[in-house]
Amino acid sequence: MVSKNTFHLLHIAGLFLISSSSFSQTINGKILDDANAPIPFATIQIGEEYGVISNDEGNFTIHTSSFQPTDSVYISCMGYEKIGFQVHQFKSQKYILKDQVNELSEVYVTDRKLSIDSILYYVNANASKNYRLNNHAFKLFGRRTEYVVGKMADFEIEKSSNFRKKQLEAFNRDFDALEKSLVTNKTKQYTDMVSTLYIKDAKTAKLKVDKAVRLLDERNDQSMEKLADKGSDIVLKHLDTSKVYTVKSGWFTVSDSVSLNKKNDKVSDSINAIRFVREAAFNMVKEVNPISETLELDFLTDTRKYDYELKDLTFLDNEIVYIISFKPRRGSANYVGTMYVSNQTFAVLRADYAFYPGREGKKLNLRLILGIKFIEKNKARSVAYKKDSDGYYYPYYIKNEVDRYFYLNRPIKFIENGNRSNKVSFNFKVEGTFKERTEILTLDVTELDATRFNGIQEAKTLDYETIKQYDPALWKDYNVLEPLQERKDFKVED
Repeated sequence: MVSKNTFHLLHIAGLFLISSSSFSQTINGKILDDANAPIPFATIQIGEEYGVISNDEGNFTIHTSSFQPTDSVYISCMGYEKIGFQVHQFKSQKYILKDQVNELSEVYVTDRKLSIDSILYYVNANASKNYRLNNHAFKLFGRRTEYVVGKMADFEIEKSSNFRKKQLEAFNRDFDALEKSLVTNKTKQYTDMVSTLYIKDAKTAKLKVDKAVRLLDERNDQSMEKLADKGSDIVLKHLDTSKVYTVKSGWFTVSDSVSLNKKNDKVSDSINAIRFVREAAFNMVKEVNPISETLELDFLTDTRKYDYELKDLTFLDNEIVYIISFKPRRGSANYVGTMYVSNQTFAVLRADYAFYPGREGKKLNLRLILGIKFIEKNKARSVAYKKDSDGYYYPYYIKNEVDRYFYLNRPIKFIENGNRSNKVSFNFKVEGTFKERTEILTLDVTELDATRFNGIQEAKTLDYETIKQYDPALWKDYNVLEPLQERKDFKVED
């Protein structure tokens, strides 16, 4: 017979074994539905304020080392039944969520039936009660994938008063190699970052970067800045760098005193400038805030431009959620999509939207005058909001995918200042699409006062750690988004 003291000791030993072996680890799991299909945007939550979200493939990674074995874990997603268990039962495995069964007639018996117009009215009337932006600090994990799909490239010397035949051939060989790299290259560039975005108001913000990691093959970097840099290197390689030139592009004099032996660091500065990273993060957070004065959420703020339909009701935990689809009624409306609205607070809990067929975003068309054209196409965005302890909703997860078509056809002429008859004319013609996918996961939200904001010193440049293969150990101290399989498989060959 086992004594009470012996049993007590065994119980303590059992808890110790649980705490030291089962839950003090990193959990890698996958969220699936009844049909074995991955569920994106599922929330894996430990406690009140700690959790992650599953990626497009249903995968997630979460660290449990700072929790007790008896702490609760919940996995939930809109439209599915919530499941829960304790940390010591949490393992790296597949988790199945069952569809939430709801009878609309039963729901309407116990709840008032609202029209679409009424729901949208309450969404806007309650926006200032549900959302905040100013005077807050957002700790963010950001992930970006970008690459270029080249359609056409043609770089050549049209004429030269100073090059011999072999020099011209060497010059054009270098340009041919650049053309080929643009059109045939399929390499992607990946960037991960943990930072804090300090927002004073809708126009003023600062960014402090904790860690930034870049995964790319630098030999095949196809960003616009690097393409310009590579073209510049070819020009410097073949022109006399001891001379001073006047540079003309089309009808315009770009500069009348360019010395080619002076290194131009503007390209590298623009790639690594903190202000560009801050602007991109600030815009993404600001654009999905329903109280911001942006055109991004015009399907909420300008309802006359859209047609709406109440598709169904679902549940998030025990909360009834309206599922509302929308599409343009007028030509000035850009988006088609679906939003999920709380029946209790009339907050938008999630929105998935994309450009309606034929719609385009930002554009610049100076093709006839300057030989430049730029069009934003195929934009698609998803945003999920989470209610914080202060009662307000903040963007918890944002995903943005966009294509940017570009066309550039520019003649450039170098004229030697000491000898105006000595000149070289180039023609640059390039066309393609920059494809970009950006994700942001909010790790924490805190209030921000003026003293704290003024004390933040924003750096001017950002130092990336460049790696050749994805390494999850780099993010062991953070609960970051689980990468897609293509990123895990990416490796730069020596």
